[in-house]
Amino acid sequence: MNTKTILIAMLCPLFLFSQNISDKKREKIEAQKVAFITTQLELTTKEAQVFWPLYNEFSDVMKSLHDEKKQNRKDIKQMSDAEIAEMLNNNFIIEQKELDTKKEYNLKFQKILPTKKVATLYHAEMQFKRELLKKIRKGSRKGNHQKKH
Repeated sequence: MNTKTILIAMLCPLFLFSQNISDKKREKIEAQKVAFITTQLELTTKEAQVFWPLYNEFSDVMKSLHDEKKQNRKDIKQMSDAEIAEMLNNNFIIEQKELDTKKEYNLKFQKILPTKKVATLYHAEMQFKRELLKKIRKGSRKGNHQKKH
């Protein structure tokens, strides 16, 4: 299992959480995410070989849409009503693309994995994000606490 997890982590592209995180930290987080999802889904070696390339493709598309949404954000204080309306409309268009992508890949995932494992995937992604946020918050609180003393 350990070798399989390491191999999968090496094949998995970096998921860029933030521009403020170093490449080594991103790699570590991505490896943890891969191991967490692999464990939660209880992927067989055969399933993992088919799943991870598809999941990486899905992640790349979603990251691209997230970047597009980030580029669309502007300071509304400096914008006219027409510009704000256009920005909002663009956000809805991007959100619809995100939903369409999720639906498309859900069908693809269900062709290669049992439906229960697909549902477990979505739960595992949310669970991993929650745990990561907890660690980040805990770390920032610890840093703030240490600075005061």
